[in-house]
Amino acid sequence: MKPFGYTKADRIRNSAEYRKLSENGKRWYGRHFIIVFKKNQQLNSRLGITVSKKVGKAVTRNRIKRIIREYYRLNRNLLPIRLDINVIARRSSGAIGVTALIEQMEHGFLSIAADIEKRCGD
Repeated sequence: MKPFGYTKADRIRNSAEYRKLSENGKRWYGRHFIIVFKKNQQLNSRLGITVSKKVGKAVTRNRIKRIIREYYRLNRNLLPIRLDINVIARRSSGAIGVTALIEQMEHGFLSIAADIEKRCGD
């Protein structure tokens, strides 16, 4: 596998996995996203993306998903352990630009990494 690839093994793929993550995961709340995360027993971290119709039309929803996937693909090394992550786009995420989306994702990933480091350090 290429180091920056994004394969099926890197995705949360079925509703049972999303439900399990939602029920047992920890949440990070940002202005434009909610990130639900939980440690997994897989070989690598996995990403799920939830963008409802409330965010915007299909073009807007797909743009947000592309940006999130690309950010994850290039920056998953910021996470200190293997996690299942579901990024839930809030309604406001459809009205902002690419730079603001990336900044929000970066803030979320760094906050998650700091939280994990704090819990592991105790």
